[in-house]
Amino acid sequence: MISEITGIVVQKDQDTCVVNVHGIGFLVETSRITTAQLPACGHEVHLYTHLVVREDNWRLVGFISPEERETFLDLLSVGGLGIKGALSVLSVLGVGGLEDAIAQGDWQRIKEAPGVGAKLAQRIQLELSGKWQNRPVKAATSHPLADEPGDEIVQGLMALGYSREEAQYAAQQVDSQGDVATRIRQALRALDRR
Repeated sequence: MISEITGIVVQKDQDTCVVNVHGIGFLVETSRITTAQLPACGHEVHLYTHLVVREDNWRLVGFISPEERETFLDLLSVGGLGIKGALSVLSVLGVGGLEDAIAQGDWQRIKEAPGVGAKLAQRIQLELSGKWQNRPVKAATSHPLADEPGDEIVQGLMALGYSREEAQYAAQQVDSQGDVATRIRQALRALDRR
């Protein structure tokens, strides 16, 4: 089992990256949360991974943190949810957002993930609420507050298709000066650099 890899990022897009480890290029599927935190191509990265072995193919899935990997494995244990759906949930909600949604019984929020319908969102809510009964919520990110600095940046990036956690990360990288359009452009550049 490949549980961690360290190597040089040689290629990346929204859902995958290629990491060169001593001359071998590993194609790694990622959530958009992890993708947003990857270094630029040519720089070293350390990923926590899970190898999914199927009859017809092997898929290596990578995460920026062990918590994200554990959450992915918990999502995979939900009946009817595969790799693509689990990564979709993580891309939209992130670890903290999913924990918060489960704690609040907010399956509607889970349904925001592409490919996750109402019945599957309810099943995720039901199964994980039992499994995570004593799990502490690390980062509540249920809804951005209107009076938080950078909230308009977060909302603008989410309107462009970025996840809440990607948008929050980018909003923290911009200057507090300047108009909203300028700050959104700075945030987009920060996301491109990751």
